[in-house]
Formats: sequence, structure tokens, C-alpha cells
Amino acid sequence: MGLQDKVMAAMKDAMKEKNQEALAALRAVKSEILLVQTETGSKEELTEEQEIKILSKLVKQRKDSAAIFSQQNRAD
Repeated sequence: MGLQDKVMAAMKDAMKEKNQEALAALRAVKSEILLVQTETGSKEELTEEQEIKILSKLVKQRKDSAAIFSQQNRAD
């Protein structure tokens, strides 16, 4: 089972549980996966290395945003 399949399953669970935060995060991951797939022009499964690279990029973006928000005393 690839990352995209796991994300879709987790999205379904989040929808059933009405967990909006998890759903938003999973949608961001799914969106990034689709963007990478369309950049290469193929619908093939991504390699594990590509999947890790995508997730690392998203985590870094979120951490940077959180740091900026805390520096500016923003709760959102």
C-alpha cells in the first residue's frame, strides 16, 4: 500500500470522526502528492524516497510557519 492509499484511508477515517484538523493536514499531503505526480507527467506510484521528500518538505513548511506565528504572538 503506497502513501497515497494510506492518506486516502486516513482521510476517510478523519471524515467519519469529523476531525477537521487531521482532514486538512491529509488533504495538504494528498494535494502535494498530486502536484508532484503531474510535474513528472505520469500517474505512476511515487518511490518511497520521493514520498519521504514530500513529507519532509511539508513538515518543514509547517514548522517554519509555526515559528513565525509564535514570534508574532499569533495564536492561529
